[in-house]
Amino acid sequence: MPFLTTAGEPLDALPLVYRRGRDFQVAADFVYLNPRDGSTTLVPAHQLDLPPHSGNSTDFASVPPFLWGLIANYGTQTLPAIMHDSLVGQLLREPDEQRLALRRDADELFRVALIDNGVHRLRARVMWAAVGLESWWRHGRGRGWLLIAHVAVGTLAVVASVALGVALSPWWFALALAPAPLAVLWGRTAGLVSAATYLAALYAPLILGAFLASHIENAIAMVVWLATGCKGPRPRAEPTVAWKDEYAPERAAPGPR
Repeated sequence: MPFLTTAGEPLDALPLVYRRGRDFQVAADFVYLNPRDGSTTLVPAHQLDLPPHSGNSTDFASVPPFLWGLIANYGTQTLPAIMHDSLVGQLLREPDEQRLALRRDADELFRVALIDNGVHRLRARVMWAAVGLESWWRHGRGRGWLLIAHVAVGTLAVVASVALGVALSPWWFALALAPAPLAVLWGRTAGLVSAATYLAALYAPLILGAFLASHIENAIAMVVWLATGCKGPRPRAEPTVAWKDEYAPERAAPGPR
C-alpha cells in the first residue's frame, strides 16, 4: 500500500475536518511511499486554526460538478488528490519562475500515485492531463495560453476528422493523425499536449452530454421555482456544494487569500 501513517503503518483511515462548501482540512500527517524509487513524500496536516485558503485545504479531485457522474471527486483517487493539493499549496511559496517546473513534478507524482493506489491507467492519464493543462494555465503565462489553444485546435481537428470521415469520405480520418506530430513542437511537454488532445476528443461527447443535461435539468428546476413563487434558493446547474455566505453568521474580517 503506497500511503502510510507517519509510523510506517498502512493508512486505513484519514481524519478530515469539513469546512463547508467543498473544503476539507486534513487533521493528521501521512506519507506517500513511491515504490519506483523508494522516495517518500510527507503530506502534513493542515493548520485547523487557519481558514481553508492558500493551500490550507483540499477539495479532493477538482472535477467540475457536472462531470461527477463520470469521474467522482473522491474515491480511490482521494489520497493522491490530497497529496497533489498539498504539493501545489507548497509551491505557491516559491518564486513565480520556478512554479511551472515544480508543478509538473507534482503532476507526475500525482499520476504515479493514482496508479499505485488502484486507479486504472487510462483514468489516471485523464486526471494527469487535466491537472497538467491547469498547471500551464496558471503558471505558463503566454506560452500556457498558446499550449491550451494548441490542444483546443487539435481536439477540434480530431472531432472534425471523425464527423467528416463518416459524412463525406474515409480519407478525412487521416486528419486525426495530425495532432501527434505537431505536439513534438512542445519538446518534453509533447506527451501532455498529445494526451490532452486525444483524451479531450474521446471524452468530448460525454462532457458535452453531461453539460447539456445539467443545464436542461436546471432549466426545468427554474420553471418549478418560478411556478412555486420563487421559494427557497434559486436553482443552479450544479450539485449543491457551495455554502452561501448570506445564510452564514456574520464573519470577522477575512484573512488573506
